[in-house]
Amino acid sequence: MAGNCLKEDCYPEETGCNHEGCDDLSDCQFYKKEADQSSSEEKVKDDFYVRVPWTGNTFGLQDLNFLTSTSPVILIGVTGVASAGKTTFLATLYCLLRHGHKIGSYQFAGSLTLTGWENIAWYLSWNTRNDIQFPPHTSSNAGRIPGLLHISLRNESGDKKDLIFTDAPGEWFGHWIVNKNDSNAAGAQWVHEYADAFLLFADCETLSGTQLGKARQQTKQVADRLKHNLNHRPLGLVWSKSDIKLDEEVKKQISDHIQNAPIPNYQEFETSVRNDISTDLQLNILESIDWILTALSGETNELPQVERFAPTDLFLSKR
Repeated sequence: MAGNCLKEDCYPEETGCNHEGCDDLSDCQFYKKEADQSSSEEKVKDDFYVRVPWTGNTFGLQDLNFLTSTSPVILIGVTGVASAGKTTFLATLYCLLRHGHKIGSYQFAGSLTLTGWENIAWYLSWNTRNDIQFPPHTSSNAGRIPGLLHISLRNESGDKKDLIFTDAPGEWFGHWIVNKNDSNAAGAQWVHEYADAFLLFADCETLSGTQLGKARQQTKQVADRLKHNLNHRPLGLVWSKSDIKLDEEVKKQISDHIQNAPIPNYQEFETSVRNDISTDLQLNILESIDWILTALSGETNELPQVERFAPTDLFLSKR
């Protein structure tokens, strides 16, 4: 149940009634007030909720439908097993854009998910002794659709691009490589089906430690799943935590495995939140997104269709 609504995709306290379109929530057949609310908090008939199209938090499918109805978007699937550095990559990307860095010729022009970005970037922004604090692990209890983070980019010519990044838990991809039809892998399957491009994360820290064998095998398996029906969608391999030394032979084994069949758009990037003076590990994060934009050249996949209330009515089907 979403809040006090019986419908799982409706959040009346945040966005108003999503299914019935009621100005007064007490008129909605699906809305239930908390049993322990006092009578003094009872809603009067003159009160009403005004629905807004977004809250600043990470997107769901309803929010994605709002955005795609006004602008073409590029959906980037951020993939890899648990603790590979996916969320830290996204947090660093946002921090770089927030400090004025560009993605190619494009610079940050806004976001409909600022709260979602700030929630993960806070851990990299505020520290007392210049220590790196990493974002918390993305929960696997977030449902079957990943959290979606949005940024708008604009260049000096006024060209605008809307990007959506998936922030999905690595456990989904762990289930996906075992059985793609597993109910716990539905979120990973959704990312694979609808993303316009992919970034696959290989964790240098794990690959250089005692879990080398397992980490190497899992990285190869996720790559194999992604390559199925990849077509011309870009696939970038991100060597996360590249400030940690990794055996070149291990990197070659993984790289050769991924490229054992031709991939039209493939590139590798060494990245890290820790950036020495002699390296560009942070800036390579920006380079990876610039490469995707260049490879796509404005062509995106068909976005998922969101169920409408009245498919024959173009005006009243959205409430």
